[in-house]
Amino acid sequence: MTDNYNKLTVESIMTSVPLETADISDNIYNICQKMTQKNVGCIIITENKVPVGIITERDIVRKVVCENKDVKNTTTSEIMSHPLITISPEFFLDQTARIMTKYRIRRVPVVLDNILHGIITAGDIGKKMCERGSRDPVLMAMSRYSLIENL
Repeated sequence: MTDNYNKLTVESIMTSVPLETADISDNIYNICQKMTQKNVGCIIITENKVPVGIITERDIVRKVVCENKDVKNTTTSEIMSHPLITISPEFFLDQTARIMTKYRIRRVPVVLDNILHGIITAGDIGKKMCERGSRDPVLMAMSRYSLIENL
């Protein structure tokens, strides 16, 4: 990423709370219902209101559907990705992109003092890059940026 992005903080583009969360003891059926109703691709898992994991649609497909598990008898703790990789709101976008690349993740919860403040996605970073002048069609498609229609 260029120097322009080492000055932008995560806080400036993250999706802020309230976010969709679920308790570590919830079952996957309830998680799927919530994801569908709220039209989200992930749920942050908490224990005593502290973020401890994340469940994505991909986790559900790989760890529940492909293993033929019963969604009503499988808890979030059984399939969530953990330990949870988080960043603080002051992180810069270039730092965040490096963390996403290192851990091969597309979503990072933003946490400060064990309190969930938001989430940032690879799409959010791509969108910001497009807004700031990048016309790379791959980046635009990745971020689902509205200018893709103008290509």
